[in-house]
Amino acid sequence: MKTEYEQVREILKKYNIKDLEEIEYGKDCFGELLDYFAEEIPYGVMKAREGDPDQWIFDKLCELGIDKELEREQEHIAKHYQWKDMI
Repeated sequence: MKTEYEQVREILKKYNIKDLEEIEYGKDCFGELLDYFAEEIPYGVMKAREGDPDQWIFDKLCELGIDKELEREQEHIAKHYQWKDMI
């Protein structure tokens, strides 16, 4: 069985998300994340009465450490291309 982290990473990879800022309210990735967290997100937040669902999802992804993982991946890619440019 996959962990929550692994399942969420699969959703982000499915939509080629490389930065949390790429997750747009109302788009497919956001909808799938909202469905995934539906049982965890408070009802008032889900309905945008007591908070913003997009902020809740962003905070949850940060709590899982996905923001840091995406940053590391981008740094690795940047270093790789920087190294290739030196050749």
